[in-house]
Amino acid sequence: MDIFPDKSSIPAVPSGTEPSNKYIRTFAGDMETLKKGGMPDLKPLVPSAPVPAKEVVKAPEPLPAKPPAPKEPPPLPVKPPPPPLPSREPPAPARPSEPLLVHTPEPSKPFPLETYANDFLQKIKKTHASTVTVLAAEQDAGTPQKVSEGPSRSSVISVVAGVTLLLLGVAGAYIGYTRYLTKIQPIVLAPAVFTPIFVDEKEKISGTDATTMTQAINESMTRTLASNAVRLLYTEVSTTTDTNIFSVLKLPAPGVFLRNVNADQSIVGIVNTGGTPSLFFILSVASYPNTFSGMLSWEPKMPSDLSAFFPPYPASIAPVIVVATTTATTTAKTKKATTTPSLPPPPPALSFHDELLNNHDVRIYRDAEGRSVLVYGYWNNATLVIARDPGAFTELLSRLATYHTQ
Repeated sequence: MDIFPDKSSIPAVPSGTEPSNKYIRTFAGDMETLKKGGMPDLKPLVPSAPVPAKEVVKAPEPLPAKPPAPKEPPPLPVKPPPPPLPSREPPAPARPSEPLLVHTPEPSKPFPLETYANDFLQKIKKTHASTVTVLAAEQDAGTPQKVSEGPSRSSVISVVAGVTLLLLGVAGAYIGYTRYLTKIQPIVLAPAVFTPIFVDEKEKISGTDATTMTQAINESMTRTLASNAVRLLYTEVSTTTDTNIFSVLKLPAPGVFLRNVNADQSIVGIVNTGGTPSLFFILSVASYPNTFSGMLSWEPKMPSDLSAFFPPYPASIAPVIVVATTTATTTAKTKKATTTPSLPPPPPALSFHDELLNNHDVRIYRDAEGRSVLVYGYWNNATLVIARDPGAFTELLSRLATYHTQ
């Protein structure tokens, strides 16, 4: 509703004169009226004598404009205050004959605020209950009770899918970790078995003492081996002196010989020549004179000490030589002849003697029938070869020469 009166009811003011009626009521005017002993009201003031219009003074010409100052950034917009609450009582309509009144609404009385604390106190006063009881009742009234229901099918499927994915993740992590360990794990190379010759086969044997090692060697000799082939025998770790076959056998040789043998660079094997497999030793020696001197002093006992590896041949049936002598007597009735057998010559003394094989000097022990039981010789000043017969010795020397020339 417009609080201003209709403009047609306001008397027109002639041009050139100021209005004589005063319609705006101010606090200062009321105070002045009270001081004079009157009562302030909204009646028009008594018009005074007309005031002649002031002469219009021509304004001076404006000075030339200065260059515009640089524009400053516009200020941030200020949020206008909220509009006042409308009064409950509508303003009285202004009369056309009365001057304009500015209605100032009376401040409305604040409504009493309803707070939770006030409600809580009222609840306690009415029910005479304790604080805990009222709080529990309020919570029960405000929180709806949930009805327990069984797990839905979708939730069961979600749980099963989650468990399956978890198991797959764990399995994938384990597989990746094992592959990573396999890649970073250091590669342990198998210990290389020393061999100074080319061999056709390799066989690992085991034994902790001379007896078990001898049995393992004899068992290997019973296995099939191709003609003119060589089988190398070795232990689990043949790179150390303590586990080398030659060291485990502990041959009863002279000390000067054993001290000059490099067991970690010596080998033991089986060679097949003439259809009969036999054992051989290829020993690395540190001193040729000392080892040869030790072998010479060992010769009387060598055939018996090495009989487990180089056994004597079985005795053959020698033919009986019969020398018949006849004594004849002539009589008229009978003729009688007598025969007496003669003994064979004694066998030669069994001992080692020198021979030449493949341009190498060797020492050979032969039996009564001239068969080679044991032969040894040097391929060079640092290599000693012990074999069964000249055929095995020659095969080993040829392999030594071929291997070292490659």
